[in-house]
Amino acid sequence: MDHRIRQSIVVCVLMCGILTIGALAQGSRGKAEMKAGTGMITVDYGQPALKGRDMLSKLAVGQSWRMGSNQATTLTTPVDLMFGSTRIAKGSYSLFLKRESAEVYQLIFNSQTGQWGTQHDASMDIAAVPMTKETLTSPVEVLTIELKPAAGGGTFILSWGTLRCSADFKL
Repeated sequence: MDHRIRQSIVVCVLMCGILTIGALAQGSRGKAEMKAGTGMITVDYGQPALKGRDMLSKLAVGQSWRMGSNQATTLTTPVDLMFGSTRIAKGSYSLFLKRESAEVYQLIFNSQTGQWGTQHDASMDIAAVPMTKETLTSPVEVLTIELKPAAGGGTFILSWGTLRCSADFKL
């Protein structure tokens, strides 16, 4: 076989490997959905895996986390939502998890969307709602966000590792 052909094959195989590794490193995307009125409430988020780490325990008090990986986690709602007495107008928001104290977490709604998840401009936060914290007996390896329907509304649930944080809302 000609030397140039072999060299081209080697370069092609290396490029395919690099592209495959890049695609795998991106991780998967998750989507939570729930019917609301004539539309759907959706949460689009990156799904990092723990891989032996305990990531949320490392979140310092007073700090926020991007609640996923890669592009910012986004909630889109076709209807207004009420988290307790906090009204979230229909629209799209980036979501962040803030650790208020060792045992207290908040769900942060930010009006900026489309940014990379690590680009949190806190001046654009429009609301912070308290979350109920639970400790899971069986760890969740891959970050999971769920929207569970309930009478007149639903529950936003984040599970990762041994942490589950939830917040009820009304439509």
